[in-house]
Amino acid sequence: MATQSKKKLIVHEIESWFSENARAFPWRTDDFPWGRLVSEFMSQQTQIDRVALKWPLILERFPTPKSLAQSNEQNILSLWQGLGYYRRAKFLKKTAEIITEDFAGEVPSDVDDLLKLSGVGKYTAGAISSIAFDKREAIVDANVHRVLCRLWNHAGEWAPSSWTWGKAEQLVSVCSSPKVFNEGLMEFGATVCSKSPKCETCPLQGQCDAFAKNTQSMLPTVKKKTKKKKVFHYAVVLEHQGEFAFEQRGDTGLWSGMWQVPTVDSDVELDVNEISKQLNVRGKLKMLGSFEHMLSHRAISFTVFSCKVGKDSRFNWFSAEALEELPLATAQRKVLAVHCAA
Repeated sequence: MATQSKKKLIVHEIESWFSENARAFPWRTDDFPWGRLVSEFMSQQTQIDRVALKWPLILERFPTPKSLAQSNEQNILSLWQGLGYYRRAKFLKKTAEIITEDFAGEVPSDVDDLLKLSGVGKYTAGAISSIAFDKREAIVDANVHRVLCRLWNHAGEWAPSSWTWGKAEQLVSVCSSPKVFNEGLMEFGATVCSKSPKCETCPLQGQCDAFAKNTQSMLPTVKKKTKKKKVFHYAVVLEHQGEFAFEQRGDTGLWSGMWQVPTVDSDVELDVNEISKQLNVRGKLKMLGSFEHMLSHRAISFTVFSCKVGKDSRFNWFSAEALEELPLATAQRKVLAVHCAA
């Protein structure tokens, strides 16, 4: 266990550093519990600068949990475009409904209550409780895990564990403000003690066991990479008198609830005849181009076709202007870009 003096020095340095170096984000300027909750949902596995651009738009449209709870799911999916991991938008919608129905429209402050919300786990519950309500709760994300592993020269675990949570609990127990310390610790891991640590300017240099032993570049332990599964998507842009055919993906699985041009998903490569057969398209498909779309767990090879057809009632038809408001995943925007460039 860390000595009391080391713990107190660490929390003091983090709080002091954060007060001077906190990045300007809209949820810090306009700081309220619902806004903080939304920012946490948005920030999971998404570049923070992209979140900063989208957060004001989402809060303008949904300033309260009730406003989102009463809205159509397609509205939040439309605003979520470009953030990826669209299931989080569905979780946020469900969370807004639970807050409205079970918590009188107010974001709960206790971790046990926060864990009742859709898509909220131990980290998110701790982050909202401590940062939005200044409650003395620990948080551990990838950035915090990295910092703590280096401070104690702890190897062997690439992901947060009971060891990491134990260290975070020790530190938050002696900090002046859980809100400042926890947010500062995450920020410190993102900007100073990052994957390529800036040890020369680090205020925790004297407290860092990894720096003392020159092991910081090896910590935390790197996860062994697994080969991404390769799959094939065949997207067909069907056009009828200036309108384009679209279908909605199912309620589960990849890009659930989002819209796409008629598409065949396959684990194996298909020829053009098989694509036409599966989509039941009458007319010759013209191949326009292809691209690779990488996700965390798979590599998707997209091939884009076009075909002029009669209006088919199986699909929904939209003008080019209407597509701006349609909830489309980034991959589908790429499909349309290929079509426009052809």
